Amino acid sequence: MVQAAESENWFDNPPPRRVGAHALILRGSRILMVTRPYRITVSQWGLPGGSAAPHELPWRTLSRSLAERLELRVTPGRLLAADHVPATPHKHDEGVNYVYEVHLPDSVEPVVTEAGGFGEARWVERTAVGELAVDHSLRRIEQCLRAAESGQFLELLLGLPRQSISDEHA
Repeated sequence: MVQAAESENWFDNPPPRRVGAHALILRGSRILMVTRPYRITVSQWGLPGGSAAPHELPWRTLSRSLAERLELRVTPGRLLAADHVPATPHKHDEGVNYVYEVHLPDSVEPVVTEAGGFGEARWVERTAVGELAVDHSLRRIEQCLRAAESGQFLELLLGLPRQSISDEHA
């Protein structure tokens, strides 16, 4: 367990933290997934979304990201999960990814924009998600599908439910 130094004042000098917002978009038995060609240390395939700008609220981040990257004009629905991602030294600061349920009319299809940073958007059968996503991206998707079905909100650590992680490993 990480202990904060008593001399640290996290209120006046907070540590850096990344915030991301992603969409679980279902159409029947299929889920919308995107490739992120710039990702090599984690799964290239994952849920569509993006990183928050300074002072941007997560649900606004998601609306902006989906509009800029996939030409989708949406209002995020229910918050399904908050997935905590610890820092990786020399790679990235710690972060939190919020995953929202998003509904699209059947007539609307995503269009990958040139400047959006995604390589491809694809409707994938739920049973085939594991053929594309790996590691915590796959676990995050699986948990968010469970949250969407159960109506629960989940707190995750690298895609694993908080209840399944002992304090000494957090």
